[in-house]
Amino acid sequence: MDVDYADSDLCRSAATLNELIASIDDNLDDFNRAAAALALGDLHASMREKHRGAFGQLQRNFNLAIATFRTVLGEQGSDQFTDKATKFRRMLATLKSNEVSFELRISDEDPRPIPSPAHDLWLMLADALNDPQGDSSKSA
Repeated sequence: MDVDYADSDLCRSAATLNELIASIDDNLDDFNRAAAALALGDLHASMREKHRGAFGQLQRNFNLAIATFRTVLGEQGSDQFTDKATKFRRMLATLKSNEVSFELRISDEDPRPIPSPAHDLWLMLADALNDPQGDSSKSA
């Protein structure tokens, strides 16, 4: 917001609003960085900044959740989590790059359930996560 107003009260309000927006942006950037690391399978990332208020509560809860995951999974489980997250990320990238299209057909003579994109994706995810060799070349 432009802080170069003739009215000094309006200038102070604009400056305060700009500071608030910058503060929210900084808080969200820290959370987004930590959440992105978790999505990549990194159970050692945490929110690093010292946050206050609602963002402080978010920071405590997020960091506690990460610590709980590490404790419950242990070192070997954490490594497996990272491996599974990597496989899942590759599978999603493959799906996006292949521009998978789905066609629904309804027939009174065919009693089979109609496959859905969400169901097919779920099956592919299950196969990828259960495949110990990491072979994502299987078709769903």
